[in-house]
Amino acid sequence: MDKNIDFFEKFTSNYNMDEWGIKMKYDHSYRVMSYSKQIAESLDLDSKETDRATEIGLFHDLGRFPQYAEYKTFTDSKSIDHGDKSEEILKENGYNDDILLKAVKYHNKYAVPEEFDDLTKLHCNLVRDADKIDILIMQGLEVKNHNYDDLSLYIPYFKEHKLVPNDIDQGEAFGILRMVSYLFDINYKYSIEILIKKDIFNKKMELLRNDKNSDQIDILENEVKKFIKERFDIKC
Repeated sequence: MDKNIDFFEKFTSNYNMDEWGIKMKYDHSYRVMSYSKQIAESLDLDSKETDRATEIGLFHDLGRFPQYAEYKTFTDSKSIDHGDKSEEILKENGYNDDILLKAVKYHNKYAVPEEFDDLTKLHCNLVRDADKIDILIMQGLEVKNHNYDDLSLYIPYFKEHKLVPNDIDQGEAFGILRMVSYLFDINYKYSIEILIKKDIFNKKMELLRNDKNSDQIDILENEVKKFIKERFDIKC
């Protein structure tokens, strides 16, 4: 990993760490690297695949640095697809491991392509878990003062246990609900255990609760609990 860390440090040194967005993604990259390694070890992957997972975690957001430097946003729809940009940066710098490139490219897509082989899918899913763990933990209590009356638009996604897509943003509850729906895209038991230990799900649901929509919140909450119980045999 030393040469990969050296490359990451050299690459990110081109950006201003005094800018909050740049420093945030720098720190995020190292945390996702750590979570990726932990998940790989929980799956008893051999040293080669553990190293690969760790490498993917470190590199997954390389595209965020030029994205923020040029556009001052992390919204892909208003700038560039940062997964695609991360893959492009790696190719330009001599990285040619197909699994690494695909996992980095698809870490931010709605779903991993079904046609990928099992090992590629594993690494794609692993880094997606690691990325979501950090996002959910770091943004767990940052969303405040949401005023809304109707959450019915989101209920079908929760009942189908699907990630809420970016393009259905219908109000201030969206930021919380999309993050809660991240739980439907968690793949490994170790990942969900980290989030449950941090009480992330309950904290986020508490942000949503108010007298106007308690019935809808109950539906959403019960679907997440059902998914976690069925998928991982864990109560939360």
